[in-house]
Amino acid sequence: MQHAQHRRGTMPTVVLLAGLICVIMGCEILPGHWRPGWNREAGPTDAQLRTAGSWHLGPLETEDERFVGLTISGGGSRAANFGAAVMLELDRRGWLPLVDVVSAVSGGTLPATYYPLLKKRGASFDEATVKAAMGADFQGKWLWRWLLPHNIFRYWFTDFTRSDIMVQVFNATLYDEATFGDLPLRPKLLLNATTRNDHTRFTFTDESFDRLHSTLAHYRVANAVNASSAFPGAFDDVTLEQYGSDTPRYVHLYDGGPMDNLGVQAMIEYLQRAVAGRSLSDVFPRGCVVFVVDATPDTDNDGLAHRKSSRTTIDYFVNTNALDSVDAMLTASRMSLLKGMGVGTVDRDTVGFLPLSDRDRCRCEVRHIALRHLPYLDEQDELADRALKISTSFHVTEAEQADLFVAAKVLVNELEERHLLSDASVATQCEATRRPHGD
Repeated sequence: MQHAQHRRGTMPTVVLLAGLICVIMGCEILPGHWRPGWNREAGPTDAQLRTAGSWHLGPLETEDERFVGLTISGGGSRAANFGAAVMLELDRRGWLPLVDVVSAVSGGTLPATYYPLLKKRGASFDEATVKAAMGADFQGKWLWRWLLPHNIFRYWFTDFTRSDIMVQVFNATLYDEATFGDLPLRPKLLLNATTRNDHTRFTFTDESFDRLHSTLAHYRVANAVNASSAFPGAFDDVTLEQYGSDTPRYVHLYDGGPMDNLGVQAMIEYLQRAVAGRSLSDVFPRGCVVFVVDATPDTDNDGLAHRKSSRTTIDYFVNTNALDSVDAMLTASRMSLLKGMGVGTVDRDTVGFLPLSDRDRCRCEVRHIALRHLPYLDEQDELADRALKISTSFHVTEAEQADLFVAAKVLVNELEERHLLSDASVATQCEATRRPHGD
């Protein structure tokens, strides 16, 4: 009798230890797909379903004979709010409706996807709506959802991850389970992540999903946003399944920042495909301009010198020093990309060009709208000091959001005052007709 009671007493302990060992070894106790929004295998009629996520150049992009691109950098809610604020300023000047392609990374993907969904739903893209959406405490909502019983169960016993909890937050706050098929076909939308398998850029397009024998039109926007913003140290990678073979294969994606935190590389690829041996002046005779929205903050951590410990509340869940190390790498990559675009002094200059392999050596203008340009403007030292100290997380305070919106207004006003938003300033220039900018 005592032996039976002993066996009954030790059984739960054995089960618990077995489960713990399984978790430590990385195995799944319960098989199957428990992750929301898993990409599905393409059906027989899915080839007809095309989305805004595409490299295809069509009449929607060429009918006005001018190309307008917009890239929005990473940087959590700082980038989301600054990117959205710049979009509002461009909208007030008539440029946002002209945008043909948006390329975004990490936090920049939030306004990049929210804007076309609002248009599709017939809602207004106004300051109050945008502030309410981008000002949400995504980070707090994410931490709270960790405590939900069904999330605790799935996290420890299935393939469900921290990233999938953030997908829940994005859907509940912004996307309401919307798929790429719910997006309007214009502007084109290029969301960028990094492929963990081979450390290359992955862009969510119809073409990339075709190679997976899957269909982007059925894939949820929140999952792509999460993949692009799943920065290492905080979130797990996002998995896509490659169908069409007897042996399952998978692509693992995380934050697009390590490859290109400005979203510029995908924009260059789009234009290179568009030109393809032709002259930019033939494809877009009325002009070509790309607005590069850059939310890179001040990278100095002066405050650490006065603190005994660098640990904050969030460090109990993720190590923020890992995020700082990524920021250091992104800073070096940013410098290289901007210099390659002819932005000489990367924090001071606002004009550059995209390096295209054009038959007639034509160039597409760049307007660099960067937070780090604020210190170079008259009477903006206090705003610059505050805005550049906003940390990279998925939360901003009301005061921080207000500063980011003011910063966008100041920076776009500067472009306008210098006549860098005029039609003449973005005219397609080729080697024979190139003229100085006076920047």
